[in-house]
Amino acid sequence: MSERSEYLEGGLVGVGCDECGMPVRAGKRSTMQTSVQWTGGACALLTAEAGGRPTALVPTCPKLRESIDRAVREGRLEVS
Repeated sequence: MSERSEYLEGGLVGVGCDECGMPVRAGKRSTMQTSVQWTGGACALLTAEAGGRPTALVPTCPKLRESIDRAVREGRLEVS
């Protein structure tokens, strides 16, 4: 893996939102930092909050955040 690929993708694991099932790749480099790469379409909750349009203006989906936090607690996602 190239240095760039390692920086962008290293430590990312698949996590599905417990609410809508939306798959993402997530990584945590500290307890406060979370990286998320969307692998599919738009999150239903974020799209609804944006009036039906996908947008990056909503900072995060609280249900996805809970799913990522659960993955950390269960050991499926490590904080590096």
